[in-house]
This record gives sequence, C-alpha cells and structure tokens, in this order.
Amino acid sequence: MITPMQAAAPLVVLGLTVTAMLTALAIRRSFATTTIIAATGLFLAAAGIPWALAARASPSPSLFNLTPDALGFAGLILLAGLATLTFATLYLTRDLALPREEYPLLLVLATLGAVTMATSAGFITLFLGLETMTIAMIGMIAYPRDRPEAEEAALKYLVLSGMSSALVLFGIGLAALATGHLTYAPLLAAGPNPIVLTALALIGAGAGFKLSVVPFHLWVPDIYAGAPAPSAAYVAVIPKIAVIAVILHLLAMPGSAVSPLLASAVAVVAILSMLVGNLLALMQENLKRVLGYSSIAHLGYLLVALLAAGSIGRAGVIFYLVTYTITVIGAFGVIGVLSRAGSARDADRIDDLHGLFWHRPLLATVMTLILLSLAGIPPAIGFMAKLYIMAAGVSADLRVLTATLVLSSVIGLFYYLRIIMVMALKPADRTEPATGTLAIPLGGWLTMASLGALILGFGIAPQSLMSLLHAVFK
Repeated sequence: MITPMQAAAPLVVLGLTVTAMLTALAIRRSFATTTIIAATGLFLAAAGIPWALAARASPSPSLFNLTPDALGFAGLILLAGLATLTFATLYLTRDLALPREEYPLLLVLATLGAVTMATSAGFITLFLGLETMTIAMIGMIAYPRDRPEAEEAALKYLVLSGMSSALVLFGIGLAALATGHLTYAPLLAAGPNPIVLTALALIGAGAGFKLSVVPFHLWVPDIYAGAPAPSAAYVAVIPKIAVIAVILHLLAMPGSAVSPLLASAVAVVAILSMLVGNLLALMQENLKRVLGYSSIAHLGYLLVALLAAGSIGRAGVIFYLVTYTITVIGAFGVIGVLSRAGSARDADRIDDLHGLFWHRPLLATVMTLILLSLAGIPPAIGFMAKLYIMAAGVSADLRVLTATLVLSSVIGLFYYLRIIMVMALKPADRTEPATGTLAIPLGGWLTMASLGALILGFGIAPQSLMSLLHAVFK
C-alpha cells in the first residue's frame, strides 16, 4: 500500500539513523558500532529511493519537494556520503589514539541536512537543511583536532558559512516581505520588482559561497588544504549537489524566467570561475589546493549548462554533476588512503605521489583515470561530460561562455598532466616512500577500484549512464 509518508522514506531513515547513533554513543563509545549504524542507515536510505519514487504524493507539499528529480539528487548525495564514509573509516582507523566516534555521526547529520535542502519546497526547510549540513561539516573539517591547519580550516569555513547563511536569511526575509509566503512559487510569480530581485540576489550570493564560485571562492582552497582528506571530499561535493538541486527545482517551476540582468551576472561569475580556477591551480604544489581551484573551474562549467537552460542544459548539469561527484571523491580518496589521521599532515603534496606507478600501480592507475576525467580527456567519463556542457552552450548560442570553457580546459590540461607525469617518474632509490608504507584494507581497494571502473566504464559507454539518469531524473 502506498502512503504519503513513503515518499519521505530517505529522510525518515536518516532521522532514525541519527537517533540510533546518539543512543549507541550514550550507551557505549565505539567507533565500529557508530560506523556500522551510519553505513547501514545511508545504505537503507539510498536503497529506499526506488520505493519512495513509487509514491504519488508528498506528506507536506509546502515543506518538501519529493519529486523524482529531488529524490534522484537525494540518492546521489547518499551514495556520495557512503563513499566518503568508507574512506573516512579507513583514514581514522589508522590512529587508534584519536577520538573518532563522533565523526560518522557528524557525516550522517550533514547528509541529512543536504538531503533536506535537495528536497526542500520552501525557505524553511531550505534554511534548516543548510544550517544542519553546515554546522556538522564544521566539526568534520576540524578532525583531527590536534592539527592547527584543520582548526584554521574549520574557523575559515565557519566565517564563510556565517556570511552565506546571513545572506540567505536576509534574502528569505525580503522574499517573505514581497510575497507574504515562505515557499518558492509565490516569489517566482511575483514578477521582477526591486524587492524580489534583491531577494534573489542575496539568496544567489549565499548559494555562491556553497558552490565556491568566483568571487565567493576566497579561503576555499585553504579549507580543502587544512581539512582531512575525507572531510575535504565531502565539502567539495555534497553542498554542491544540494545547491544545484534547489536551483534546478526553481528553474523548472512555472514563471521562473531568468531576468537578463541576473543571467548576465551569472555569466560573468561563470567566466571568472573558469579562468581564475584554472590559472591559480597552475601555481599550486599542494594537491588539495589544486583540487580546490579545480572545483572552482568545474562549477564554472556547470553554470554554463545552467544558463543554457532547456532540456539539454538540464541534462548536461545532471550528467556533469554525477561525473564531478565520482571523480572528486576518488581524487580525495587517493589522498586519504595514502594518509593517516595521526600524522602531521596528509599525503597531499604533489611530490608525495612521486613514483606512485612503481610501488602502487593500481592506485596510480585509478588516480590517472580520475585526472584524465577532470581534464576531459577520453576514454574517461569527464570527456563526455564536458562535451555535454559544450553542446548545451552551443545550442543556447552562448559563444563567449563556450569559448572560455574551451580555453580554460586547455589551461587545465597542464596541471592535470603534470601530476600524472610525477606519478610516472621512477623513484631515485628503491626505498619505498612514507606514503607507500601504509597498508590499504580490502574495502579501500574495492572502493577505489569501483570508482575507477565507473570512470572508465561510463566513459566508454556513456549511454548507459544517460539511460540511468533519464530513468531517475524524469
């Protein structure tokens, strides 16, 4: 029997998972127990997506948007959270002296907030989800607590998040003033008056901080560099999915025509993000900072497809977002499996990958596929994703944006290929470097191999991914 609450199954499962983890921690502190509960909850919530898709009604249409699109993004968030939890477990279990029990709880709380954002139908659930996700991620970034860089990164993220939340809250206040409602539809139907445009600008600026696009990108590479590798992966991926889900929901609603002024502002942000992200990544020696600036450029690419609008633009955004999720989590995953939480720093310098092909060939192969995908080089999936974005830009006659995309992608080739060359260099001696002495459990190998197989498999046969996404994102 189908009930209205069936559509909210992922949210219900996540809420129950958080409750179970808090109860388990109150009874006995055990990292293994909390990790198992977290993994089970994330898996069950993701597995419940098809069951939720069979529902035909939302339990609270004024608060939640439980459509196939929203639930599809929720599924992507849950799978990304599960992959991150796998790497985090491997990362944290290498230092038995580190308090670790709260990390899985923070990760599930952040995921609950992100899923709430992705399925929000109004500003109340949007803001509650945003704050739940943000506060939990601050704690994740501060792990391990004895690293000054992690504490600094958490403080910087707190400041950026405070600015983002303040802007969004001011925008929500103006939206309520203009419409008398706290749902999206009345704001879009209100027409382009000064109050509405100001509200949209403030909310858009708050979203810009979460998307880490120019000019809201300051401190973002510092946060990635200071955070532990699993937390950096989470921050680089999950908030982006949640924000893009909200934007696509708004664009799909009746009366959501984008004003020329707003479109021009987004176009400038996209151009600056593509150029600034790739140019600054050229000068980095820290791999996390490279990935940080790279993510700024990739979000610029996504904005091109958003501006293209239409079915091809929407499909391009979803396809590229899935590709970005797989590759970025994989890249930080490689850093994570080469690092330990109790060390002074992660294995995040480009030189730490020197000769990786010689002592960890499988890991180096996966990292190569990830870098090829980020660079947009076949046969990796990133090539098709970037081609999709370019097709969307050309179809919408966005010539300047498409030309900038091509130019910035060429710039990006230099630092991606440089990392591959460093991995291929033969070590100066036969002594295995410190980053290669860590044993990688079977779960780590399976996760890395799975991500590599997805990157290569979907790159060779992208139609399979397109068909899957078409079936989910109706």
